[in-house]
Amino acid sequence: MNYKISYLLSNNFNSYVTLKNATQQTGLSAKELATQLAELDLTVETITDTEEQRIFIAPITTEKWTKKLVNETQEYFVYSEEQRQALIYLLSYSTFEELSLFHFQDFLEISKGTAITDVKKLRKYLAKQNIELVYSRKKGFFLTGDELEIRRIAQNFVARLVQETDGKFGLFYWLNQFDLTLYAKIRDVIQQQTSLLGLTIVPSRIDEVSLLIGLTYKRFYKQRLVSLTGLDVLQSLTVYQASENFLQIFFNKVTADELGYMTIVLMTIVQGEIRDLQLDFLLSCSAEIIHQMENYSAIQFSNFRELLMNLFYHLVPAYFRIRFGFYLPNVLIENIQMDYPEIFDFTKKSLKPLEKVVGQKIPIEEVGFFSILFGGAITNQQAESAVKEVRALIVCPSGISSSLILQTELKKMFSTIHFQEASSVNQLQSVSEEDYDVVFSTIPLDDSKKRVYLVKPLMSQLEKNQLINQVQEELLVPGFSMPSAEEIIKALNPYIDLKKGVTKEKLYKVLNKKMNRLIEQKEDNRPMLTELITPEMIQISDEVADWESAIRLAAQPLVDSQKIESRYSEAMIEKVKQYGPFIHIGKGIALPHARPEDGVKAIGMSLLKVEKPVLLLDDEKHDIQLFVCLAAIDNEAHLRALSSLTKLLSNRENLEDLLSATTKEEIITILGRGENE
Repeated sequence: MNYKISYLLSNNFNSYVTLKNATQQTGLSAKELATQLAELDLTVETITDTEEQRIFIAPITTEKWTKKLVNETQEYFVYSEEQRQALIYLLSYSTFEELSLFHFQDFLEISKGTAITDVKKLRKYLAKQNIELVYSRKKGFFLTGDELEIRRIAQNFVARLVQETDGKFGLFYWLNQFDLTLYAKIRDVIQQQTSLLGLTIVPSRIDEVSLLIGLTYKRFYKQRLVSLTGLDVLQSLTVYQASENFLQIFFNKVTADELGYMTIVLMTIVQGEIRDLQLDFLLSCSAEIIHQMENYSAIQFSNFRELLMNLFYHLVPAYFRIRFGFYLPNVLIENIQMDYPEIFDFTKKSLKPLEKVVGQKIPIEEVGFFSILFGGAITNQQAESAVKEVRALIVCPSGISSSLILQTELKKMFSTIHFQEASSVNQLQSVSEEDYDVVFSTIPLDDSKKRVYLVKPLMSQLEKNQLINQVQEELLVPGFSMPSAEEIIKALNPYIDLKKGVTKEKLYKVLNKKMNRLIEQKEDNRPMLTELITPEMIQISDEVADWESAIRLAAQPLVDSQKIESRYSEAMIEKVKQYGPFIHIGKGIALPHARPEDGVKAIGMSLLKVEKPVLLLDDEKHDIQLFVCLAAIDNEAHLRALSSLTKLLSNRENLEDLLSATTKEEIITILGRGENE
């Protein structure tokens, strides 16, 4: 349901409104308005005498409208303990009215005992943040403590609640009871003011911020911020002007601290803006992260400029979220860690430059989002050289993170399809229909002349399986259809007994994952570390003349086994001369490598240990005792072995053992540890 209908409902209960006035109030076209009204059982009627079209706006309860707004039909909502405590906090935070324990019971539909328990547990959590949830007869429940910290906790609670329908309903229901149109007004003004300045807001985050500002509405009057730090930097940002315009529209008096706060909130959801010169350090940080990723993963990104800008767009809001302690849930974090362990591990290591500028560790959820970005870049680069027969356009106007997730998943599911992206319907219209054969879209495209597959940015295992079946049958292999997990289990059900604790849902999940991995031809037939670094690939030498000689010697087993051409050794040396000592990946360890096209015939790794350290580029800061040459055939096949190596070397005991090893057998034994950690 389009949120703009709230304007119509708020102003016209129990009265007629002309179709013209209704379109003016909502900003929707007559066709779209009629579709939305039909969902509320309201119809456009024509007056016979004048042929004027009008709508009778029948009364609707706040609860019914909120259910329509969040697209939920269930009669009752049962909140989890975490959701209840978050809502108790936010109801108190909003200060819309004086709240008693009875208000919490009534709103959450819980007993008095449950309400008392939830308040106690919430107070215990808040005490760790130096915040108090206080009750007085005169004021009801209210919060005391540092105002910025109170708002930070509120934003984090909102971010969690909007991820689930129950929580989202609770937020909208409370806000709509105060003002049916406040959310719509806030959202429209934010989008209008950022758009005027050429800024891009991630659409999937607009709900979160609009709800937060709605809940903070009265606090702008009653609980003003004071002495916000870093105002000079915030005032220099393009978003600051949007914040000033927004607050002036809603509030008469605007303080510098409140302007700064609004700027921070918007910066957590606005893509990085290259015009903001004060953020140049984040552009440099983005470049450093990419170089770190290239070093750790032994991948050289050919589309560096494009990747740099995509990373910068994502890194800017991430920087403000992390620096100011705002939490961004990542519902895919477990899947990312399980399905892309090497990329996740390399990404986590590569984010050290960001850790340095924010002065703290990067939350695992944020690492997950960066992993998606790098995973997409690796997949894109891998696909560029492949021959594609079917050309597809991806339409996902839900922001960078959602778009990257969708691109990565579709490319995994359909490796023979060539994908390109259109981030909006307008961009789609600018692409010639001759340039694509089919469209995968997260929104309906009624006017498209090409086949359209409607997909979600985040698909369940069952939805992926159904999509694969449909595309295979209609597009890739006509007549082919793989049975779904549900069909397989239904066929087997009469002949099997489920163990205690095993549900059909668990079986669906496991079977779907295995089926999708089979269809995707997902490795791991990728070689392990000890499968690449065999005794024949290991050399131990007392001394070598210089670092160039060391690289040539280290690579010789790869040349002898015809895994590389001799020119590959020279290419590795030239890379060091061109880019500096980037191959120095740890204390005494170097990872020489070049591009596959520089002479790689087959994947391989070789190891040279020298008793007397060699100075890389004759620099005393880069003394190397262990050279591990890598010959990669693409961006993926070597990642499993390389990840094992980096895990091994990150352990001080393993590293010391490796550097002190004197035989090939000892080295092989130590390398085996990296595969078991």
